[in-house]
Amino acid sequence: MRTALLAMVIVLLPAVLFANPTIGVYFTYNAGQMHYSPMANEMFDAYVYAQSANCYLNGAEFEICYPPGILEIGWEVPEGSLTLGGPPDVGISIVYWPPMDGWNPGYNLLCTLHLMALSACVSEGGTLSDAPLSMYPHHETGLIQGSCWPENYLFEFTGLKSLICPSCVSVQETNWGAIKSLF
Repeated sequence: MRTALLAMVIVLLPAVLFANPTIGVYFTYNAGQMHYSPMANEMFDAYVYAQSANCYLNGAEFEICYPPGILEIGWEVPEGSLTLGGPPDVGISIVYWPPMDGWNPGYNLLCTLHLMALSACVSEGGTLSDAPLSMYPHHETGLIQGSCWPENYLFEFTGLKSLICPSCVSVQETNWGAIKSLF
C-alpha cells in the first residue's frame, strides 16, 4: 500500500509542479461556479478569470466562443484597461494598468460578459443542453497567453470550458455497508 502511494506521488508531482495557469468563464464573482442553467430570455453575467498566474498580470489574449442560443449583449473590462478586438467569436487582447496581483487571492477578473439565453434548458422545456462556453486561442496568434510585469514575458494559459444547462446524471443511493462489501 505504501509503495502504491509513493508511486502515485512520484507520478502526479510533475503534473502539479508544471501545471499551466488557467483561464475560464465562471458564473460567480469569485471564480467558483463553471455551470449555469438560465431560464428563457434571461440576462445573466459571466466572468472571465485567470487563475494561478503567479506574477503581476498586465495583459491577456484569448478568444471566447458562444454556443447557439446564447447571445452576447455586451462586455466590460476593469477600469484602466485597454482592449483590442472583442467577443463574441473574435479574439481579444487586453492590457491592464495597474498590473493585477496574480498571487493574492490567486485569481484575476479579466472581463465581465453580459449574456442572454434565447432558450431555456431542456429540463425546463427549452432547447439548451450541455452548451459549452469555451476559451480558445486567439485566432491571429494561435495562443491563449498572458504577460507579466515588469519583465513583460509571455506565458501560456490553459483554456477551460464552462457549461450552460449541464445534463443531470442521477446517482444510485446505497448505504456504507453495501459499499464496503464491494472490496
